[in-house]
Amino acid sequence: MKKLLYVFSAVIFLSACNQAPKTAEEAKDVKTTAAEATVFTVDKSASAVKWEGAKITETVHFGTVNISEGSLAVKDGQLDAGSFTLDMNSIVSLDLTEDDGKLKLEGHLKSGDFFMTETYPTAKFEITAVEAAPLQDGSTHKISGNLTIKDVTNGISFPAKVTITDAMAEASAKFLINRNEWGVVWGGTKTEQGIKDYLQNNLIKDEIAFDVTLKAAK
Repeated sequence: MKKLLYVFSAVIFLSACNQAPKTAEEAKDVKTTAAEATVFTVDKSASAVKWEGAKITETVHFGTVNISEGSLAVKDGQLDAGSFTLDMNSIVSLDLTEDDGKLKLEGHLKSGDFFMTETYPTAKFEITAVEAAPLQDGSTHKISGNLTIKDVTNGISFPAKVTITDAMAEASAKFLINRNEWGVVWGGTKTEQGIKDYLQNNLIKDEIAFDVTLKAAK
């Protein structure tokens, strides 16, 4: 009886710890590039998208995913529109070596347990609004847009640092998403697996952190 109560308490505790706040907003119309805007093409080699995931035990994994294409549109010296596409098959882990399980983790992330990259090879972010919003952390704007992962599109908003010159446009931002809101669900239910496996699998946090730097030139 004590063992049963312990397991029950552990499940309740785990569920409470892993209830990440909602990050998704209603998707909005994508901002179209104005005819008079200057379009800068994202430099894939100079830009970067870093990701980070963790367990509630503080075990952290991190890595990168490549940008396959992107652009930033500038109107009257201000960021006005833009988008970028991610090659989800390029996901790599940088915290592990092959001996530590690097290839296993990367395969797991690409499988149906997470991003299902064979069916959904790309993810995309498209700007819906940009507004000036300077903050003490150095960010200059609030960027809103539609993020599509596994054919699920939700709106998100986050602070960003935007720099515009005659020759280039640059935007950088850090933000979190709750992966469940994009159908990236892992862990199953207690009825589908043993209690031990359930507890181990659901130690994975719902949040995925992204650190994005886009550098674009004419």
